[in-house]
Amino acid sequence: MYYKMEVKMEDILRNLQLVQLEMLKIVDNICKKNNIKYSLYAGTLLGAVRHRGFIPWDDDLDICMLREEYDKFIIAWNKDKPQGYILQNKDNTPNFTQSFTKIRKKNTIFLQEGELEDEYYTGIFIDIFPIDRMPSGKLKRYIFIWNCLKYQLLTREYPPVKGRVMEKLISKILLTIIPKEKRAKKRKALLKKIIRYNNNKNLNTVAIEIVSTIKMPLPIDLLDEYVELQFEDSKFLCFKKWDEYLKLKYNNYMEFPPEEDRLWKHLPIKIEFNNTSNTQ
Repeated sequence: MYYKMEVKMEDILRNLQLVQLEMLKIVDNICKKNNIKYSLYAGTLLGAVRHRGFIPWDDDLDICMLREEYDKFIIAWNKDKPQGYILQNKDNTPNFTQSFTKIRKKNTIFLQEGELEDEYYTGIFIDIFPIDRMPSGKLKRYIFIWNCLKYQLLTREYPPVKGRVMEKLISKILLTIIPKEKRAKKRKALLKKIIRYNNNKNLNTVAIEIVSTIKMPLPIDLLDEYVELQFEDSKFLCFKKWDEYLKLKYNNYMEFPPEEDRLWKHLPIKIEFNNTSNTQ
């Protein structure tokens, strides 16, 4: 069935959330079997604390894990290959434009503006973000951030839609001077430079999503311990220091945003919950 977004928005959103919850349970099961630690993240963690489930207007589901756990998870997923789902990232989907991993459900469509159905699989998804340690010292931190920005650009392969004029200009120049056929090799070299700091257990700052939270580096001790929090009808792992994290990210996180800001974030232009032609 094809849904226009102005029709029964609440029902469509709730159906979407229930599919994402089902997917989270699949991920959680693999993590438990393989002793992999993760945490609900961002708005999903806020939802667990404030709503004991999804934020009513939230249209995605996010988790995060340390890079070493993230790599273990990808290996475990590829070994189990849960029926009806796929794991998608830049390594197995060349046209994919994100620096993290998505789990998608087969026989579904979640098409966002700017995406093409035939470019890569666009089913309903949840996001899994790696957590990387950041170097200390101004110069090393500057180089780290610069490498992260270049890595993000070579993953996305188009200049940022939003951002400063200079940032867009530099992005266009870099994409011009680095030929398309050399970008994959360059991207992998940059990733090695970024993740090398994960071997230094003395570093006390981390970044989640590589680029997006460089503006908000987090103390490593947030990740020392995990607890289970209620989320919808089940319990899932979260940072034990969830209160500290949520205050850093949202400040007064128990306060609801104004009603006009309670909106879908991804604004899909097409959702289908049962599309047998979209199986890959």
